[in-house]
Amino acid sequence: MITLNGREINFEKGMTVADAIKAAGASVDAMTLVIVDGKLLLCGRCYTEPLVDGANIRLMTITSGG
Repeated sequence: MITLNGREINFEKGMTVADAIKAAGASVDAMTLVIVDGKLLLCGRCYTEPLVDGANIRLMTITSGG
């Protein structure tokens, strides 16, 4: 089992961060930080990063304003 923003998702061997995001029905864009087990992933690598069972993924939207 892995967790994405508090939602549990069944883990499958070979699963990537992109697979987990899709399984959760979530999406990312240029304004989304992807954090796996407390580590911020570099943009572009986040989709191919392999996961381990028990991983915790956080998607955080960057907001700005004045």
